[in-house]
Amino acid sequence: MEKLRIVGWTNFECDYPSRNMDGAEVREIVQLIGDEFVKNGYAFSGQEHQNALTGVPVFSDGTCLRASMRAWGQIMAAIFSAVEGINLSYMDFYMDSYKETVLPELNDIEVKKGHVENERPGMILHEDAELITSTIQMGMELMTFDKVIKSYVELIRNTKA
Repeated sequence: MEKLRIVGWTNFECDYPSRNMDGAEVREIVQLIGDEFVKNGYAFSGQEHQNALTGVPVFSDGTCLRASMRAWGQIMAAIFSAVEGINLSYMDFYMDSYKETVLPELNDIEVKKGHVENERPGMILHEDAELITSTIQMGMELMTFDKVIKSYVELIRNTKA
């Protein structure tokens, strides 16, 4: 099997399916993203991940990584903490980046759309899951701009209906 690699960057609303990952694969994906960021000087927030034209990585198997803004911030914090030797948190990349924003250029991606069984809206962290659960259990309106969290709430509410 071919080693997974990043073949381009696209937007959150693209047609590529979101990866469903286990713990071991998350480490591999973070390493791939980290390598791309270091090699190309990229830096951007969870807000830009979800809203920029080139905030979402596309992989060689035709899948992409969509993440909550908190999860993307955690990925960025892990990468830049290691690279810069400082202690960063997801908040340093949640809505804004503590570094100057540098996004990938918009280019054609030459990989066919992959297939994912039981595709989920995107990668979330434990704190995101708690927010989703509380929102649904309390019947509250969700006040967030986070597209992944909104999608999970809508998915669960529609499943219960």
